Amino acid sequence: IRREGTYLRTRLSQTEHEIMEFFWDAQKEYDFKELMQHFNEEGGKEWKKQTLNTFLSRLLDKGLLERRMEGRKAYYRYQLDQKQYEQEKAKEVLENGYDGKISRFIAALTGNDSISDADEQELMEYIQKM
Repeated sequence: IRREGTYLRTRLSQTEHEIMEFFWDAQKEYDFKELMQHFNEEGGKEWKKQTLNTFLSRLLDKGLLERRMEGRKAYYRYQLDQKQYEQEKAKEVLENGYDGKISRFIAALTGNDSISDADEQELMEYIQKM
């Protein structure tokens, strides 16, 4: 994900997320014509070429898609898989909202109350696996 200053650009509109879900599920590249066909015919959209181009451009700018040119034909595929995207999104929340400290996140989540024994055990098991 491309960084703008210290902020990542992980926020997606509902439509951008829908497009990324399509790429993540398919795990292959598509040309523009194939994407128009999918979203208009199978996805029930009524997009003009400019509409899809705008969404693809935004996702390219955010570093989530990549474009490969073959002659005059462009092919699109995801640059980050869904797991990588979710990790970057979580890191952004932690960094921007809690000074990068998981302890501050947990304090905010629990209202500064202690976490339950079961949650503590689950957290400790997860940390040990890492």
